[in-house]
Amino acid sequence: MNKLRPKLSGIKGYCSILCLTLLFSFSYSYAQTLNVKGVVKDSQGVTIPSVTIVIKGTTKGTTSDMNGAYTIAAAKGSTLVFRFVGYEAKEVVVADQSTINVTLADVSNKLNDVVVVGYGTTTKKELTSAITTVKAEQFNAGVVSTPAELLEGKVAGLNITGDGNPNSTPSVTLRGPSSLRGGDASVPFYIIDGVPGADFKLLAPSDIASIDVLKDASAAAIYGTRATNGVIIVTTKKGRSGQLRLTYDAYGSVKSVANQFEVATAAQQRAYVQANGLSFTPANDNGGNTDWQKAVQRDAAYAQNHNLSFGGGTDKTIFGGSVNYLSDQGIVKGSDLKRFIGRLNLSQKALNDKLKLDFSLSNSVTNSNLIVDDIPLATADGKNPGLFKSVVQYLPTRQIYNANGSLYNDPTLQLGYNPVGLISNDTYKQKVNLLLANTRAELQLPFGIVYNLNIAYQSRKTDNSTYYSQVSELAPNLGGKAIRSTYEDTKKLMEHYLTYDHKFGDKHDLKALVGYSYDETNSGDGFQSVAQNFPGDATGSNNLGLGYQTGNRADFGTVREETLKLISFYGRVNYSYLGKYILQASLRRDGSNAFGTNNQWGYFPAGSAAWRIIDEDFMKSQTIFDDLKVRVGYGKTGNALGFSSYTPLTLYDTKGSFYTGGSYVGAVGVSQNPNPDLKWESTATTNAGIDFSLLKGRLGGSFDIYNKKTTDMIYPRPVSLINNYVNNTVSNVGSMSNKGVEISLNGTPVKTEDFTWGVYGNISFNKNKITSLGENISKIYTGGPEGPGQSGIRVSIIEAGYPLGEFYTLKYLGVVNGVSTFMGANGQPTTTPKSTDQTYAGNAQPKYIFGFGNDFSYKKWSLNFFFRGQGGNKIMNASLASFNTPAQASTHGIPTLTLSEPVTDINANLYSTKYLEKGDFIRLSNATLAYKFKIAGNYVHNLRVYVTGTNLLTITKYRGVDPELSLNVNNQQSGQFIGVDSNNFYPRTRSFLAGLQLDL
Repeated sequence: MNKLRPKLSGIKGYCSILCLTLLFSFSYSYAQTLNVKGVVKDSQGVTIPSVTIVIKGTTKGTTSDMNGAYTIAAAKGSTLVFRFVGYEAKEVVVADQSTINVTLADVSNKLNDVVVVGYGTTTKKELTSAITTVKAEQFNAGVVSTPAELLEGKVAGLNITGDGNPNSTPSVTLRGPSSLRGGDASVPFYIIDGVPGADFKLLAPSDIASIDVLKDASAAAIYGTRATNGVIIVTTKKGRSGQLRLTYDAYGSVKSVANQFEVATAAQQRAYVQANGLSFTPANDNGGNTDWQKAVQRDAAYAQNHNLSFGGGTDKTIFGGSVNYLSDQGIVKGSDLKRFIGRLNLSQKALNDKLKLDFSLSNSVTNSNLIVDDIPLATADGKNPGLFKSVVQYLPTRQIYNANGSLYNDPTLQLGYNPVGLISNDTYKQKVNLLLANTRAELQLPFGIVYNLNIAYQSRKTDNSTYYSQVSELAPNLGGKAIRSTYEDTKKLMEHYLTYDHKFGDKHDLKALVGYSYDETNSGDGFQSVAQNFPGDATGSNNLGLGYQTGNRADFGTVREETLKLISFYGRVNYSYLGKYILQASLRRDGSNAFGTNNQWGYFPAGSAAWRIIDEDFMKSQTIFDDLKVRVGYGKTGNALGFSSYTPLTLYDTKGSFYTGGSYVGAVGVSQNPNPDLKWESTATTNAGIDFSLLKGRLGGSFDIYNKKTTDMIYPRPVSLINNYVNNTVSNVGSMSNKGVEISLNGTPVKTEDFTWGVYGNISFNKNKITSLGENISKIYTGGPEGPGQSGIRVSIIEAGYPLGEFYTLKYLGVVNGVSTFMGANGQPTTTPKSTDQTYAGNAQPKYIFGFGNDFSYKKWSLNFFFRGQGGNKIMNASLASFNTPAQASTHGIPTLTLSEPVTDINANLYSTKYLEKGDFIRLSNATLAYKFKIAGNYVHNLRVYVTGTNLLTITKYRGVDPELSLNVNNQQSGQFIGVDSNNFYPRTRSFLAGLQLDL
């Protein structure tokens, strides 16, 4: 026992020393830790709530309350970092003081707002090009499924139009059309977090931090052959160093139809028929009193959106992510969209912060129920199965159902399809699975050089499932028909680029960029299968093995697998002298297999300059301007979007059949001439602008004027069959110009401690003109609504000297002796007009588009409302014309216009200036009332609740469903050409939603 005592004594000694050490350490720590408190204000002395305050290098932090006050325990010598959106971050070292009051500088006052440009960022102060940035707090509120809808009316020169269909994609046109081609060739190029060509369906609006619109070529030319229609760069929200933050953003919405096509009721149509000596057959009037529009529409449609995002980290590691769920029910029965999006991102610094690695993964799964108008098909007899055409054409005097409960259907009448049957008998389902994986590396090398690596992989898998039931009018007597298809498109991207940033003394600032890019897109990898003659409808298209075909060639669809490759070299130099004379020059060289073998490479140069007048000595004594800068730029861009890699090649396809061995065999022949000289469309743009701010930031804005000329436009050119396989060849044929002016203004008329009133707005004017159409093409007739008795009649013309979308139609003189009369080519009235009597009648493109809004805030309340509109354009109301046939009022539905028409007017429905209407409108696009709660506690940082109304009011004289039509070219041979309203009007909706934003 005695031998153990020294050891125990030693242990006791060690324990005593350890306890004393811990006690000393605790006492020292306690003595060195301060309870720091203070108030955070802006430069005007107004307190700022929800400011994030963290101890640098740790995850420990807090936020300021509604009065800007905060309290945090911090060790002496530690650094507090203050951050808030819209203000410069500020660092303060804790000394002996227990109170630290902080003033944050508004970044907008210092012109330090970050603007995302191609392969980098700059500041608003250094900008030399026409670029508009829209922050998250400026986005449009409402049920939104694509980023474009967030920008409606917000950017001068950017025209965005959509409808109420949850599965449609809004059309986007920037500074007027620049191509005769539709689809991707007419829309801007999207970039998401540095990945060119990423699919915007990967994004939830709540995850977007900002959107930058590159409008002129001096900014966009760095993207070469894909930049003619402008570039839209989307930047998503990322995690920040500091404590973990959770944000829950959700809303619920109810929608109703904003406007209907005006059709006669059953009572009105019966009265008109009787008064004019007409009569219904028993099949046409079986006692019905049906409102077919109401029959295919929901009384109300509902939508909901839930977004949960998180983020946090340290100075070395930052992580973040989000999950989003959107359910959007269409106002038309049978249409809806459900989308789930998950995103993860991680940023890690290494090698003493010399290396920064970014990893991101996004996945989007969209399930859609479509309607027949969403599907590019026609029935076997070639008739158009459009739902909205049938809604108007089907007689209101017909009942929906037969006595036995089956849908009423009389195929012998040849008067369209039962609209309810088009929804209930036929199903169209689509599932789109999108995946984007992206890895970025940034390595700081000696001499101020930074190496950047960007690798991305995107996969888009689309599964389509169509089923026509055994009683379907679109697939009669087939015993049910199922069509299943699955296709996958993949995109592989690898980019390397070096940047250099160095200041030479106090006068010279030089930045340089040089890079290489490899972009490969493979599309159409998949197959289609068709079966019919099913024993029943129970399995729909889920079991193709139950169906079979007899004596028919297998239908595998028309999709081809193809690979499109783009290899690019690019560079850019930025130089600033004294911070007030700023120059930028860039050059990109693109090579693509989409072009002819003789023109696979192209160069796209650009240059711009800015003069910061405000920094000159002669401006220092004035007190009006806070900022004044002039800009000028020139650049050349290309348009290869929408190209197939097979476009310049000889193509073969089935062409008729021939008889051999006792049966007919399908023949194969050339379907497309080769063109080794085919190249991209080129657009050269000159832009000049002024940016200004005055009256201590109370009024600011910009003014831009541009001249944009597109050459080498692509279109099928007629050729002789002597040296060619077919009678046209896809060629570079002509040119087009767009000239315009853009004005953007923002102001703060009133700003006090409790109340702020902000106003903002923009207006843009654009004049478009076709300047030439090249060899063998003098005119292109387009826009064929295909109304009754008017098949092949075109109402638009493409011709040099006129704008794209020029109407070419009959001149209406009025009704003479009960018949519509028109001006003949010989200057005399005629009731038997011919195509040679058509004349130029006005333009479908608006002369101006505008948007303006007001923001009011009073203490915890805020109210904003936003208007937008257009003017100076015309619309061909082909929907109204097509159904206005008084003499046939007993065989199909009629618009209310027909009730005032003489039954003798056999020309009533002829397309003419009678149906050419003004497209001017002004719309109260949205209004939002919000309230921020003051919540005491360490867990809930912010709670905002709001109510929003969208499409609340539209002022227009247009008699159609809605005056806002797509300005994209689309299919030139369809009735949906620019400004032609033709039987395809998914109703625009009015919505009311309630939502909350919760920060934890």
